[in-house]
Amino acid sequence: MITQARFQNPDRSEVPLPMRTDTRAFDLLKRLGFVRAVDGGYAYEMTNLGRKVLETGWPAKLSADWLDEWVEMERLIEALSEQRTSDENAVSQLTVHNWRQFSDIDIVFHPRLTILTGANGAGKTTLLNILGPHFNWAAQLLTRQPEKDPNSATLEVGQLLYANGGRSSLVQNPVSGINNSPLAIPQMQAVPGIFINSHRSISAYQPLQALPPRFSQWDVLQQQFASEIQVRYTGGSSQYSPLYRMKEALVAAAMYAYGNSAVRANEYAREVWEGYQTVLRRFLPSSMQFMRFEVEDSEIIVVTRTAEFPLEAASGGISAMLELSWQIFLRQRNSPAFTVCIDEPENHLHPELQRSIVPSLLAGFPDVTFIVATHSPFVVTSTRDSFVYALAPGESGRIGCRRVNVNKSATPDETLMSVLGLDTALPLWAEDHLSQLMDELPVSPSTGDLRELREKLQELGLDRQFPAAIRSLDVKND
Repeated sequence: MITQARFQNPDRSEVPLPMRTDTRAFDLLKRLGFVRAVDGGYAYEMTNLGRKVLETGWPAKLSADWLDEWVEMERLIEALSEQRTSDENAVSQLTVHNWRQFSDIDIVFHPRLTILTGANGAGKTTLLNILGPHFNWAAQLLTRQPEKDPNSATLEVGQLLYANGGRSSLVQNPVSGINNSPLAIPQMQAVPGIFINSHRSISAYQPLQALPPRFSQWDVLQQQFASEIQVRYTGGSSQYSPLYRMKEALVAAAMYAYGNSAVRANEYAREVWEGYQTVLRRFLPSSMQFMRFEVEDSEIIVVTRTAEFPLEAASGGISAMLELSWQIFLRQRNSPAFTVCIDEPENHLHPELQRSIVPSLLAGFPDVTFIVATHSPFVVTSTRDSFVYALAPGESGRIGCRRVNVNKSATPDETLMSVLGLDTALPLWAEDHLSQLMDELPVSPSTGDLRELREKLQELGLDRQFPAAIRSLDVKND
């Protein structure tokens, strides 16, 4: 069982069902304390308890406080796996225990959309960065470890479960002091996808220095664009901006897509030129009325029903949407089904676009699984069919998570309070005035007192808060 669970038998590892059964059994052995990790999580050894079980035989009945919850979670993951429309591998579950600011994190990923939300510092980006190595995204995960325990060879802080049934521990190098190495994922599975960080590029206008002599392959275009973004994320700079790379690719696509009497048409170029515009018609806001791209003097002209303007003249919000969609569009050439991790997709977007960005992504890329971290109540409530996890400190002060049943028709103010943990959506000055007025009221206010309260609220422009103030009186009296 251990040999099969470590994927040393290639015939079994290619079949999801046997792999899922084997790794599930091995996970049970770990949880029962029959085996433990050694050699940085790349191998396991039998514990004394495990050896005892080998001698005495498997217990007739398993008894553990966590067993029923574990079985229920395994059934949920199995049911979600059956909902997937593609055979491409994906991450099904992430668990983290007693690492950095986290106490217990248990996230089961939805086949289409999972949203992580919480305050600054809650750990949304950290959780996304744990998944980053699957998508060639390297991010620092700084940790501070106490003095090393001489009896501990590794520090197992969590686990990843994959749609194909594979599992891997998350292992932290237990070196004392400050450590910036990422978590090791010893049995990491291949998961197709991309990682889009929260920093959107600022691209100044740059004319094309030369017309491309040939049309590059899709994966080359993707790598060029991703490299420019990675350089800027790590504090570096290069000669070209990401938007320049996008313009260069689109101009080349237009040049070679259809050919002429001297140049043969390039089918790949046509797919890029026409395919990306088709995506944008579904993805960009309908109010923009996007129609097509045109090339004029080696510049990409954005043509809408009401205006025409160069690509670099697009607003910050539209440029952010172009950057998002271009990366995802290029990735889907090799496989239409894959995973996209996006940190704060609402950046640079007007509230109206925040409300539509996720539905637009789902419509534009129907076979893609999205994992999103956000602060925006508009993003949290934007799609009905999703899992939403709220990260917040528990009684111990450490961060835990809970899956919330979000009222998708809730107002932004209601979402801020019920999901994001705000006590009130009022601005601070209004909250202070309201608190002062409430403190001035007697314990059992008369009708005249309430009338006076309402008049004062009207003077401050807070008359809409009068019903909430009455309800708070009932709570205090109770």
